[in-house]
Amino acid sequence: MEFLQELSEARMTRDSQNQKVLTYADCCERMYLTLLTIEMMRQYPSSSRFVQDYCRNSLSPNYKNFKISGTDLYNLLYFINGDETALGKLKDPGAARRVQAYVTLPTREVRSYLSTVSKGLVPTSVQQLFIRMENGLDIKNTEYKNIRRSLGKLEDSSRIKTQKVLATKLLYALRAKLRNSDIIDDFSTLVAIKDLESDRVKDQEPTVSTPDMMPSTDPSYIYYRLLAKPQNLILIKAFLEHVRDGRPIPSNMVRAYAPVAKVMDDIVRAGPSYINLLKSIQNRAKKTLKR
Repeated sequence: MEFLQELSEARMTRDSQNQKVLTYADCCERMYLTLLTIEMMRQYPSSSRFVQDYCRNSLSPNYKNFKISGTDLYNLLYFINGDETALGKLKDPGAARRVQAYVTLPTREVRSYLSTVSKGLVPTSVQQLFIRMENGLDIKNTEYKNIRRSLGKLEDSSRIKTQKVLATKLLYALRAKLRNSDIIDDFSTLVAIKDLESDRVKDQEPTVSTPDMMPSTDPSYIYYRLLAKPQNLILIKAFLEHVRDGRPIPSNMVRAYAPVAKVMDDIVRAGPSYINLLKSIQNRAKKTLKR
């Protein structure tokens, strides 16, 4: 039930402080990116439950009311379709009103897409929907448009290299624009498990702070950032889960965990006295964890 509780609560749009940093154009772009993410995730069976539930929780006849219990996608649609009250929550309400006056969101088509995906069915005319959103919402980012074009060919592509390039570009976009959202963790997990992140793809996004990667049921995982790169925390968590379950470990998880393994290797190679000291520290740690 914890999964359903997390799923039903927006994170990026949850409170007024988060809303006040968003412009109207931000809402349009982030909504578009969220739908791109859904479109990619729905093509992987392991993500089907999350995608269907997320789309179901994002549906509404009109998006006229803000919902703290809604998804971030739902609330972004609320702001885009919003009245004076909705626009007043954003960074610059006056500018938001002016932009809203000349943009058009194909709300009915978006609802149809969400409804179809929520039922586990394959949507039709997906490329046309995204093109209408690009034109109607004035989406200018050429990299995002390229992602959309590549997504249109993903079902016909069996090449892992193509999937990796696409997944990595989309992951970079989410880390830059949706790093606090309620969809990034599940997409990051999909990318990690399928080993879809490529270090050969250049990050074209503007420099941003480190994303919040680990809203885990066990918050102690976050301390791994003291030994490894913070952006690799989700891979480290997946590495440990694979070890626990006795499953083969993808190479990207091994690379993420390497700095932690190096610490252990240094201690072991330093000799028995350091190993005994490590065991002593471990016993103390176990007692702390039991409290």
